[in-house]
Amino acid sequence: MSDGLLRRAARLASHLKKAARRALFATMIATAARLLGPLVVRRGIDDGIGGADRGVIAITALIFLGLLVVQYLAQRIAQFSVAILGEKYLLQLRSTVFQHLMRLDMAFYGRSKAGVLVSRMTNDIESIQEFAEEGAVTLVINLLTIIGVAAAMLFVDVTLAFQVFALIAVLIVISRVFQRYAARAYQEVRTQIGRVLATLQEGITGVRVVQAFTSEPEQAGHFGGVNEAYFEANMRTARAVAWYFPGVAFLRVAGYAIVLFFGGSRVIAGDLSFGSLVSLLMYLDWFFQPIINLANTYNQLQSASAALAKLFRLLDTESLVLDSEGASDLPDEVDGAIRFEGVSFGYEPGLPVVVDIDLEIPAGQRVAIVGETGAGKSTLARLVLRFYDPTEGVVLLDGLDLRSMTLASRPRHMVLIPQEGFLFNGTLRDNLRYARPGAADDELWRVCRTIGIEQWARELPERLDTLVRERGGRFSAGERQLVALARALLADPAVIVLDEATANLDPETEARVERALGTLLEGRTAVVIAHRLRSAEQADRVLMMDRGKVIADGTHAELVESSEAYARLVSVWERGVLR
Repeated sequence: MSDGLLRRAARLASHLKKAARRALFATMIATAARLLGPLVVRRGIDDGIGGADRGVIAITALIFLGLLVVQYLAQRIAQFSVAILGEKYLLQLRSTVFQHLMRLDMAFYGRSKAGVLVSRMTNDIESIQEFAEEGAVTLVINLLTIIGVAAAMLFVDVTLAFQVFALIAVLIVISRVFQRYAARAYQEVRTQIGRVLATLQEGITGVRVVQAFTSEPEQAGHFGGVNEAYFEANMRTARAVAWYFPGVAFLRVAGYAIVLFFGGSRVIAGDLSFGSLVSLLMYLDWFFQPIINLANTYNQLQSASAALAKLFRLLDTESLVLDSEGASDLPDEVDGAIRFEGVSFGYEPGLPVVVDIDLEIPAGQRVAIVGETGAGKSTLARLVLRFYDPTEGVVLLDGLDLRSMTLASRPRHMVLIPQEGFLFNGTLRDNLRYARPGAADDELWRVCRTIGIEQWARELPERLDTLVRERGGRFSAGERQLVALARALLADPAVIVLDEATANLDPETEARVERALGTLLEGRTAVVIAHRLRSAEQADRVLMMDRGKVIADGTHAELVESSEAYARLVSVWERGVLR
């Protein structure tokens, strides 16, 4: 983990300093209790066994047992403390990332795959969680153990300690090579698993299209290629582990050989006590075993580090639509007059989608925007909602530049109703209140009555407490759309942007939704992305777009007479080629 990444991770956990200090203190107590054990054993062997003193043997045995108890209790406290620390850190990290995702602009979601974003919040968080629950306490304990063992070995016998330390230089070299190779390998693993999830989600979401075109082998082949790349990334990490761990084990055996040969010779010569040799052998095992443990933990650390780096890169992604300096809230009362002044916009630099739009929509007017696919209809509507900021020009609401108004104040006055009514997993009450969280049940029933779904809602098994299930799966498409309209009415906005809310409905349901729409849109400014002739006929005004420009502007009847392009579009609609 790089210093910069470590410092940033620490800043995110600044409120957990006290908990971290408690965990570290408990870990130090556990490590100290363990490291004192071989020194007690040395005294028991040299003074107890060597001096034939049963009292010394009994005392040292009791002390050793007491140290084991202290070590056990302190280590349990440390393990639990680190687990709590890790879970609190992840709790904040998940919330921070999700809140940031919710604030990012539509351009970000246009260029990002949903599967990759899900991977950030699942697999990457899981990698960090594994390290927090298992690896963090192992890392701290083993680092303290290595430092403590080195000091203890020097205390017991300087000469043998330095002979063993000579092996550390070799270990440092191979560990450094392993670290560099493994870091790249684990980074690639995190990248590839994101691609696997993205491809998997795409295939499952589009399974009906896949089966409709009998493209199962092609789709499976595409997934197989992505899966193969993930396999290769994992194999690179496996190759790194395969040469590193046997190398560490070899050095460990070499250390035993050094201590046994040189230490044994000195015991025979009377230059070293037998108890000191035994304690050194115990320390030697504790010296290399933590290094092996650290190498194992390093896998988790690298995986967690790679995941954390990806999450921080996500947090570093800035929204292109932000509150400007000194931005103020929209007024409590908004009429809903919209004006475009010299507006141009493109999703990619140099590729404009709408060009030099000058347009005024009076308050309370219902405007239908028509045109072929790619003409700029949806883009114009998104600019009204300030999902994007224009590249040139300004969009004004009641004469106020939307960029000078806070984003938080926009939903009170401007609402989007998409083509498919989206409901969140929860109750009907939760979904209605999404527009205004503090709304009382009486207000909910009022908007249901106004939209014409009160009787339907009262006949539901648990009325407002009825669970709608994921994406509103318990209800039909028409019912979901009617709930979405009721939700919009509860917000009581001045401006409504409508993406042809009846496009995917059967005639009977369409009639119900249109009646509800008539109630909802009454007295409000409405911008309708029209895909059907009926929507254009019902509008107060029709704007026809082509290649990012408004090429016709008037009522439906006027444009049929004055615009050849619009008359041609109407003819196509009437023939039923387009819906």
